[in-house]
Amino acid sequence: MDFTNYQKQLFAQPEGEITVATTVRNFAGWFFDLLRNFVLVGGLKYFAVKSGSDVLFYLHEFALIVIFLYCLSYVDQWYVNLFGFMENRKLGYWLDIGFNGVVAIAIFLIIHRGASIIVAEISRAQC
Repeated sequence: MDFTNYQKQLFAQPEGEITVATTVRNFAGWFFDLLRNFVLVGGLKYFAVKSGSDVLFYLHEFALIVIFLYCLSYVDQWYVNLFGFMENRKLGYWLDIGFNGVVAIAIFLIIHRGASIIVAEISRAQC
């Protein structure tokens, strides 16, 4: 038995790209970074309420806006071309803009509400 070939094959990585594992790792890293940031914003709110500090309150509000904008930055990564089949391209374009605007506003409201709920629950849990 040739042990040098055995050692080389013992820890062989499969050829090709392992996209599923990379995607899962990237998502997990992003999610835990986001979760850590929510905990930080919730902690700021908790300390602002407990200490009555205006500086911590405004820092919490600013951090909440930043985390909200961060979440919202992922929304503009797509565009739904729902009315691309229409012969009147100008009308189809404006209908697409309207539809995407409504979807963006709905996502905006969901993210805003979700971020507020998460921060409130984290700050309340620290009591």
